[in-house]
Amino acid sequence: MLTKKQKTAKLISLIGHPLLFGNAYVIFMSFQNLERKMALMVSFLVIVLVAVPIIWNNYRKMKSGEYTNFDVSDRTQRKGFYPFAISLFVVLLLVFWILDFPGEVLRQTLVFFILVLTMALVNLKIKASMHAGIAFYIVVNIFVFGFLPGSITLGFALAVAWSRWEMKRHSMKELVIGAIIGSFFGAIGLMI
Repeated sequence: MLTKKQKTAKLISLIGHPLLFGNAYVIFMSFQNLERKMALMVSFLVIVLVAVPIIWNNYRKMKSGEYTNFDVSDRTQRKGFYPFAISLFVVLLLVFWILDFPGEVLRQTLVFFILVLTMALVNLKIKASMHAGIAFYIVVNIFVFGFLPGSITLGFALAVAWSRWEMKRHSMKELVIGAIIGSFFGAIGLMI
């Protein structure tokens, strides 16, 4: 039986899951920075070309026992996950380029692709938290909208990191490494 604290951690971890929080961020930023039609296309393509295949892949491998959980929390299992995710981002970048999407879309997608690639390389030595990485990437970018939205998002990112620690999916070191990587690439995204 889960305690109230464990149930809270599980809920926060679900809401802060990179596939949910990350896609909500893409949709929000697309509609903030692009014309409506382009925002719809970007959001649709990210969901169809990246999120849905990852959901299908993780669910299928979890059901077959190849992954112990949907989050692919085992570092050795992530060695199979990252090449799949990276290939999806390569396809997404190619589609954006072929369809002549705005340079800003290509640059931001490239930065995020390099974030995922960096997480894969770091995973060769230690399992960095993708939950924390994506959450802190988002935090850096939300501060553009002001101190209050940034602070609220920071509070949520810290709660996501706590949830992963509480659920024993990550050590503090793994969470800090993920947060640093996410913050670093979030800052790069702002600079380009």
